[in-house]
Amino acid sequence: MTDFTATPSTTPAPFWRRLAAIAYDSVLIIAIWMVVAFVVLSLFGVDNARTVDGEVVTLDPVYKNVLLVAMILSAWSFFAWFWTHSGQTLGMQAWRVRIQNSGNNRITLIQTVIRFAGALASMLPVGIGYWLILFSQDRKSLHDRLSGSEVVLVPLMEKDGNKKTG
Repeated sequence: MTDFTATPSTTPAPFWRRLAAIAYDSVLIIAIWMVVAFVVLSLFGVDNARTVDGEVVTLDPVYKNVLLVAMILSAWSFFAWFWTHSGQTLGMQAWRVRIQNSGNNRITLIQTVIRFAGALASMLPVGIGYWLILFSQDRKSLHDRLSGSEVVLVPLMEKDGNKKTG
């Protein structure tokens, strides 16, 4: 994969910036999931997507599983595309953080799978995989370690393309 020579960085991204990027991207993922749910519901048809269990309306188990898989795949696709192309999702761009391999290289598609699955595991229990950022010297989360990647702070750039100092 090509590298990020225009803005090399080895400074680990602060925990708060990572959380802010997650919050931003969560809003985008929820919007994507609304579209995915609409598409899946349209394919199944409204009447076939639910069953009546007594007085409670519940989702048909097949529909529920198809929807869950579609939501997971759509979220992974969102992250994988951004991570392998620019190293930054929209939230990461807003908060000036980037995912990369050591040496300033883009992560691979396999790394996105490992990172995404690891990020889900990092949330359980009580986000312990994320808390590692605060207590480890290299400021890496569980999924950073599992995928062999790092989240770095992107240097602020001047209008002429040079790094801003200070």
